Order: sequence, then structure tokens, then C-alpha cells
Amino acid sequence: MTESTLTPGPSTQEAHPWRAVVRTFVAAGAGVLLAWLARTIGIDLAGLEGPIVDSATAAVWAFITGLVQWLLTRPNLLPFWRSIGLGTGVEKE
Repeated sequence: MTESTLTPGPSTQEAHPWRAVVRTFVAAGAGVLLAWLARTIGIDLAGLEGPIVDSATAAVWAFITGLVQWLLTRPNLLPFWRSIGLGTGVEKE
């Protein structure tokens, strides 16, 4: 019986670096957009001091960016990401 060994190929980030960059910017952009909305129209933080407002804004940004990044990795959402041009590119290999 012969055993074959699989040779791992490059990661998707190495094989498709611009897709990885675009996906990262999309996640960060979603975080920035929601943080901006939370700061300007969504959450009334007028009674708080500046550093607390900045921290709350940064927390919203971090949460939303992380959430979008997590959503970009869900296998059941990959067909949707592919359809809008945010697929990993691994489907072409």
C-alpha cells in the first residue's frame, strides 16, 4: 500500500494578497462607518468626557471590525462573499 503525502500550498493570503488586503479594508471600513454613526447620530454621549467618548468609539470600531472579519471567515457565507467579489480566491485553485 502506498501512502501519498499532501504538500500544503500557499495560504490564501500568499496566493491572493490583494484579496486579503481588500477584505481587511472592508472589515476596518465597516468598523469605522459604524463607529462614526455611533458617535454622530446613534449614541448620545454628550454627558461624558472626551476620553470616554473616544474609548467608546474605539470599542465600537473594534467590535464591528472583529465581527465583520469573523463573518468573512464563515463557510456558509462564502458564496455570498464570492458573489460580491470578496471571496478568498481559493475556489479558483
